[in-house]
Amino acid sequence: MHVTGATGYVRGGSRRGTGGAGQARQQSTAVTRAGGATRAGGSWPASHGGRRRAVGWGGWHRVLSWGGWRRAGRELVLLAVFAAAYEFIGKNMVQAGGAAASHALSVVSAERGLGLFHEQAVQALFIRWDSVTDAFNAYYGGTHFLVPALALGWLLLRHPERYARARTALAVTTAVGFVCFWLYPVAPPRLLPGSFGIADTLRDAGPGHVESTLITTAGDQYASMPSLHVAWAVWCALALYPVVRHRWLRVLVAAYPVMTTLVVVATGNHFFLDALAGTLLAGLTWAVISRLDTRLSFIDTIVYRCYRITIWSERTSDDDQQRTQRADRAA
Repeated sequence: MHVTGATGYVRGGSRRGTGGAGQARQQSTAVTRAGGATRAGGSWPASHGGRRRAVGWGGWHRVLSWGGWRRAGRELVLLAVFAAAYEFIGKNMVQAGGAAASHALSVVSAERGLGLFHEQAVQALFIRWDSVTDAFNAYYGGTHFLVPALALGWLLLRHPERYARARTALAVTTAVGFVCFWLYPVAPPRLLPGSFGIADTLRDAGPGHVESTLITTAGDQYASMPSLHVAWAVWCALALYPVVRHRWLRVLVAAYPVMTTLVVVATGNHFFLDALAGTLLAGLTWAVISRLDTRLSFIDTIVYRCYRITIWSERTSDDDQQRTQRADRAA
């Protein structure tokens, strides 16, 4: 009996050799199935019936296992640290009002040159209806943090293989946005001189109103370029659209960044160029993170294959030495 390769296949006709081969084949089959499950996306088997079982108690059992709780706890700690850093930076960022006002006028000039300065016209379409304005204010103040948080939770529970990439892309997008706010503060359209005719719908909502309180205590009020509202909305669409199966849900996911752009412009909180910059920021960040993730996976595959080749060569060399030693003893 002798081993001929890294798979553990045993030549020979004895019962012991046959049993060893059976065990090796069983182990190989188990490894193959585990690898296939990983490639298929963790807890989501390829078959439709398997998918139904994963959605049921079997899938939730894995989520509620000790390992699942540990990962969820670790991610919650990371999100808490991220939120604390977000709040700290926002409150301690220098409020460069003079520079921000000058930069806002530069944005106005750029939009006029491009034919995009229509913020006042867009706002005028909706501000005549108080109910619509209140709905836009609630949308602006309520969806910015809530929707990304729900998206992260959904990915963590149902598509954990996509969670790390999405979380990293969101963190990098936000970090780059803060650097932009620091280097190039821009006042929002609602803080332009009255001659521009753009109202501040959030402050006009009255003292004590949820959206008015939010905008008053949100830290840096000159964080207009790029629009993180739009950037996070685009991130939500990029993260959720590939995993949403129902047609109408896909429509809602795709429409979310468009609706967010309309709201931030109609409420006087962002220029069109702010929305465009936020879209480009989220899209480029997602593309870079995805490419880095692909490269890392490619490198891991190469390293794994080199390891397998090395182990195969070492075992083959050992087998050759053993055969040579047995031949010498027989001679």
